[in-house]
Amino acid sequence: MTEQTPEKSNSRKILLTALIAILVALNGVLFYLNLKERDKNKALTQTNQTVEAEKDATLAKLDSLEQEYDKRIAEVQKLGGDVESLQKVKEQLEKDKVYLKNSSVSERKKYIAQIKKYEEMLVAKDEELAVLKQQNETLYGQNSELKSKQVRLTDSISTIETQKRDLAEKVRVGGALKAENLVINVLNEKGKERDGGEYKSKKIDRIKILFDIAENKISEAGTHTVYMRLVEPDGAAVFDMATGGGTFTIDGKEAFYTAKKDILYDKTRQKVDFVFAKGSPYKAGKHTVELYADEFQIGSGSFVVK
Repeated sequence: MTEQTPEKSNSRKILLTALIAILVALNGVLFYLNLKERDKNKALTQTNQTVEAEKDATLAKLDSLEQEYDKRIAEVQKLGGDVESLQKVKEQLEKDKVYLKNSSVSERKKYIAQIKKYEEMLVAKDEELAVLKQQNETLYGQNSELKSKQVRLTDSISTIETQKRDLAEKVRVGGALKAENLVINVLNEKGKERDGGEYKSKKIDRIKILFDIAENKISEAGTHTVYMRLVEPDGAAVFDMATGGGTFTIDGKEAFYTAKKDILYDKTRQKVDFVFAKGSPYKAGKHTVELYADEFQIGSGSFVVK
């Protein structure tokens, strides 16, 4: 076997030492690079967290501003001011919130700057509100009654509307026609007229209803339709379309009428009559005649059939 010389043995040791040194150096470099990459990732994570935190803070600020704009809109509306400009700003603010959620880091800076503009506009609107409030307070001070009504604005509006309806109803009721001096006579087959209020059934061919329309300056002049209802002793209204009957509305409900007549009212007292032929025998008992016009009952009377 060939023996190694001392020179070769030393060369091997030197080479092995060099390799070990290189490996140690490489491990050091890898450790350094890994450490640097870890620090880089950590820094990137922290940066991302910071960016997200800034994004969340910006969104939260926009949410807060939106609530403030809602309050200002409500205040201006309450004071009777114009809210169109405020609503437009709020609409843009809502759009910015949507865009911000999907924006890049570089784009977010402009939304942070936009917040300052929204805040400045809010301050300007507060100044306008202060002026508007002062104007309202001045107006309230000029009229104590108006100031009291302003405090109870909602109730006052409702009260005024109720009063207007009540007044309109009073005018409508006051302007209703009224039948006076109502008399119910009967005619036999020969046309002979009888009065007195009590009649034998076999002697009744037609009934004749006479009355005056009272003078009323509030009533509207012109054509008015007078409806006559003949109610039998059992409570049923006589109704036959063949003899001029039909239906009309009274108190919001549909009802039968026996006959109707159009009159030309001139706001002065005038006489009106109905002549009605039932075409069948009258039942024994009390019959009631009701007169209606313009959705009001304007008179009534009765007669008895023996």
